[in-house]
Amino acid sequence: MDRKPIVNSDLIGSFLTIELPGFSGAKHKPEKCRIHYLEMGRGEPLLLVHSIGQSIYTWRDLMPRLAEFYRVIAVDLPGFGHSDRPFSLSYSMDEMADVILLIVDALHLARTHILGCAAGGMYALHAAAKLPIRFDKVIAFAPSGVGRNYPFRIRALEGPFGFFFRESYGKKHFEKYLPLFYYDGTIASPTVVDQYFSTCDDFASRQAIMYAVRNFDEEPVLRAMQKTPREALILWGEEDKLVPIEKLFELREQLPGNVYYSIRNVGHWMHEEKAETLAEIVDRYIQYREG
Repeated sequence: MDRKPIVNSDLIGSFLTIELPGFSGAKHKPEKCRIHYLEMGRGEPLLLVHSIGQSIYTWRDLMPRLAEFYRVIAVDLPGFGHSDRPFSLSYSMDEMADVILLIVDALHLARTHILGCAAGGMYALHAAAKLPIRFDKVIAFAPSGVGRNYPFRIRALEGPFGFFFRESYGKKHFEKYLPLFYYDGTIASPTVVDQYFSTCDDFASRQAIMYAVRNFDEEPVLRAMQKTPREALILWGEEDKLVPIEKLFELREQLPGNVYYSIRNVGHWMHEEKAETLAEIVDRYIQYREG
């Protein structure tokens, strides 16, 4: 098997360029946006979509395992990682879903599997609901935004004084809050903190996080999925401290046509805690073919 690169927060991938539609009613030309991505493995394509404030680094353990069976493509969404911080993007749900569709086009993927985590899971579900013909299996890990269990400083980004909290973020806040995303908080080691902080330590990155948090809205996604007769696999960590497992039960009531699964002894970013288990579940779901 080919040696696989280490997945970190450095410039380790390639770039593609998409054209963003711009603000509604804007007269300027579409803004070009460079997207950083990393490709690994061979087989059916599988696109990985991270959450707000993350980058391809979040797939560091899961991606090499999935690459044993699939052509895995992890992207840094606009505003995050090493992709551009575009001026004309408000990070609305429709815009983020459209960005995913533009990336699929730029990668020349006629169809692909797609997997997203947290807010990225909602973006992935929305893209698949908007244009189902471009996606095969759709998988979401704890698809959700910022809820009431998040620390105040993160929730405050949604409010009128979000700009103040945007400016006050520093490394000490990453050290304090990252452990909450795991069942085992020791996973948020100094190395993990450094890797996440390295692509968020500037004004444009904090601005992107603020607008993505502020403009996250699951309602249009739920409405789109209710109108689209397609199935998704939705997984949740039973020890999720930020968005408790009860959210899974709510989604099961709202979207009964999906497959739901919970995993013990993992938190919000389950794929960083039990990559091997998650890889097995994802592979089984993708390979399952209804008779």
